[in-house]
Amino acid sequence: MLKRHVITVTDTVICKKSNRSHTELRYFLSFRFKRVQTTHDITTTFATLEEAKDMIEKLPSSSSNRDYTTTYVYGLDTVDYTHANKSGYSDVEPYEIVRVVSSKTIELRYMDAELDKDWKPEIIVGGFSGHCTNQRSQKYSYKSNPDHGVMRARLRKDGYFHSAYGRHHLNTEPYKFYDYNF
Repeated sequence: MLKRHVITVTDTVICKKSNRSHTELRYFLSFRFKRVQTTHDITTTFATLEEAKDMIEKLPSSSSNRDYTTTYVYGLDTVDYTHANKSGYSDVEPYEIVRVVSSKTIELRYMDAELDKDWKPEIIVGGFSGHCTNQRSQKYSYKSNPDHGVMRARLRKDGYFHSAYGRHHLNTEPYKFYDYNF
């Protein structure tokens, strides 16, 4: 299990003309061009709590333009990642984290994924030879398989772990996706 830290951002936007406000809880993405950028998905993580706290100290408590004022309240959260699913363009393959070597190196093992027998692709005319309309509802059952080899993945500057087979996305559960439309 790989423990990473994330910064939560509660931003409140107030319209200066109408005095209406909107509050939303999101995750920190980056701080560029003197602006806090947030997202609904966890993308930016920190290896240590100190790194996350140092980043919070650099972030502004509010920003303003001609029409709106935004206030930010920052928090810290910890996520325990158990999987690092491999992204292959549009396909995704499930990998489990076997061992954490360091904050920048993990060992992974491919998992067996079996498609649910009740799920069938619904193909209509279109695309190259057909278009699958229900591919986002695929269901798989996952099993760990110790017969598969263990490989290492290392954290790069882009924020993803990379192995010899490609880029891996950290996740709290296994995930497989086959793109029938590609």
